[in-house]
Amino acid sequence: MDIISVFEEITPKELEMLGLSNYESRAYLTLLLIGIRTAKEIASESKIPFGRVYDVLSSLEDKGLIDKQESRPKKFVAKEPKIALNNLLKMKRAELQILTTRAAIIEEKLSNLQATKPEDSLFWSVALGEKAISRYIEKISEAEKELQTIINIRVAARVPQKEIIENLIATIKMLIEKGVSVQILLSGITPGSLEETYLASIAHFFVLLDRAEVKRTQLTPTAFDIIDGEKILLKVMNPVNPDEFFAWIFVWQKKFAMELKPKFQELWANATELKIELS
Repeated sequence: MDIISVFEEITPKELEMLGLSNYESRAYLTLLLIGIRTAKEIASESKIPFGRVYDVLSSLEDKGLIDKQESRPKKFVAKEPKIALNNLLKMKRAELQILTTRAAIIEEKLSNLQATKPEDSLFWSVALGEKAISRYIEKISEAEKELQTIINIRVAARVPQKEIIENLIATIKMLIEKGVSVQILLSGITPGSLEETYLASIAHFFVLLDRAEVKRTQLTPTAFDIIDGEKILLKVMNPVNPDEFFAWIFVWQKKFAMELKPKFQELWANATELKIELS
């Protein structure tokens, strides 16, 4: 197999994804194919400028992809792919650990710079169309302390993609696992209704939320979420088809959230505990 065939089999870009430069990728692939070679031979075969090849080989040695023979001239050999890739992954994990630690420090510094969160001031945005639901799930994942959410079960029962409901449950489960207090009010469930049948079919997802508080109500209030007592998501139904989710409005104003919270608490107090019986 020649060099051109090697680059057709695995391109340098695939190794670049693991942190190698284009020249490093070409040099390693060349050595892997032709075996022990001098720097001059490697430069010639891989089309790397000779003035750059020693720096490239030195970097590959530092990353644990090649070995060097201290002869005159020096010779180089590629390490076995399993060893080479393992060394690259170790390096990436170490970099990620450093980055994670550094990110926490940077986050604290940025938080100290952040302007006062909205109290009387108001920020809002809207999401609609096909991406509205995925954007909604993304938004509630931002909760840090508490989440109160109203889920209209009539709307949920008509969501065609089962994975959307699964993603919603997975996101809420993730919030619970990181210590967020979650209250879920399932609305629009009447005894013997199709919605109650649907609820039973997805019961195993809700059972996963053993640390969440879940209640049910026959009422169908305007669905909304309160995030950390200061952010609100208002869910807008399609006026043409009231059982179809149309858009959501994100409102960031603590004053409004505090005014809306008693409404949720009233609905919650009058709702009944959700009891799931799995067959």
